[in-house]
Amino acid sequence: MWRSSAFRTVVAVGLVVVVVAVAGLSLHPGVRATAKAAFVLDDAVGGPLPRPWGLSVERSEEETGGVVVDHYSSRAGAPRILLLPGAAPAGRDDERVVSLASSLAAAGREVVVPELSLFSEELDVDDVARVVEVAAGNCRADGGLVLLGFSYGGALALVAAADERVAGCIDLVATFGAYADLVGVLQAAATGVSVVDDQVYPWDAADQAIVRTVLGDAAMQLVPEEQREPLRRALDRREPAGLPATADLVYRMMTADDPMVVADLARRLPPPGKGLVETFSPVDVADEIEADVLAAHAFDDPAVPAAELLRLAGAFPEAKVMTVRSFDHVDLSTDDGLVPLVTDLLAAGSFMQAVLRAQEHWPWD
Repeated sequence: MWRSSAFRTVVAVGLVVVVVAVAGLSLHPGVRATAKAAFVLDDAVGGPLPRPWGLSVERSEEETGGVVVDHYSSRAGAPRILLLPGAAPAGRDDERVVSLASSLAAAGREVVVPELSLFSEELDVDDVARVVEVAAGNCRADGGLVLLGFSYGGALALVAAADERVAGCIDLVATFGAYADLVGVLQAAATGVSVVDDQVYPWDAADQAIVRTVLGDAAMQLVPEEQREPLRRALDRREPAGLPATADLVYRMMTADDPMVVADLARRLPPPGKGLVETFSPVDVADEIEADVLAAHAFDDPAVPAAELLRLAGAFPEAKVMTVRSFDHVDLSTDDGLVPLVTDLLAAGSFMQAVLRAQEHWPWD
C-alpha cells in the first residue's frame, strides 16, 4: 500500500512538472513563433497539416491613407504585418497572396495588403508613397510593425522603411527574392552578369517574361515621356538612329555587353531617370533604415539576380541573410530532389519563424 501510494505521488508530481514545463514552453515567444511558422509555411506550400486551433480569419477591403487595402484579421489589436507581393498576376486576389495572408492572420496577426501598380508589372514611384502611407496608418506608439515583401515588393518595403514618417515604427523588414540596386538588376538583365565588389556572377533570365516586362517598363521611365515611344521602337528594332540624347543613353544601357558600361551610363542619367533609380534602390537609403533586416533569396533565381543578396548584405551588414535552392524565385520547386527540398523547407521555416518572432512577446511584456 505504501509503495502504491508513493508511486501515485511520484506520478502526480511528474505530471505536474510536465504540465508546468509544457505551459512554460508554450509561453516562450520563440517556441510560439516556431510552432506558428510551421503551420504558416505548411499553408503557404499547400501542405496537409490540420490546423484545429487556427483562428477564424475575416478579409475586408478598406482604405488607409487614401490607398485601398485588403485587411485580414483574426482578432482585434493583434500585431500587424504589411504584406507586399511582387508583380503578382492577380494582385491582391492572387491565390498565393490570399493563402499567405490568411495563414498569417490565423496565426494571430492582422495582415494588410495594399493595392500597388507593381501588380500590373509597372515600376511606379507612387507605389513607394502608397507603402509609406499604409505603413504610417498601421503604426503604433510602441512600434512593432513588420514589413514582409516578396520580389520587387521586398525592394519597395526596404525603400519605404527609410521614410522619416515611419521611423521607429517598423521593427523588421523581411524580404524574399528582393533586389538591392535597380542598376544592378538592369546590369544583369542587359549583360547576363552581376558585378558585386569587383566579382562577376553570371545570371540567366532570358526566358523570364516578368524581367523583360518590368525592367522594360523601368527603362521607359528613365527617359522623359516624349522620348519613351522612340526608345521603345529602337529597342524593339535594335536600331538607335535618331534617338534624343537621354533615350540614346538608356538604349546603350539596355543593349550593352559590358556590365561596367551599364553602371557608368546609369551614373550619367539626368532626371527623371536618376531620380527613379534612386527611388527604387534600397542601397541608396540603407543608412536611413532603423529596422532590422532579414533577407532570403533563391540561389538560381530567374527573376532577380541572386547576386543582389550579396549586394544587399553589403549595404546592410547587420542583416540576417539566407539562400535556398528549391525555390523558383518565390515559389517552391521539387526539381532538385528530396534532400535539398527538406533543407530549404527548414530554411524557409527559419525565415518565417524570424518574421513571427519579431512580434511574439512574453505575456507580461
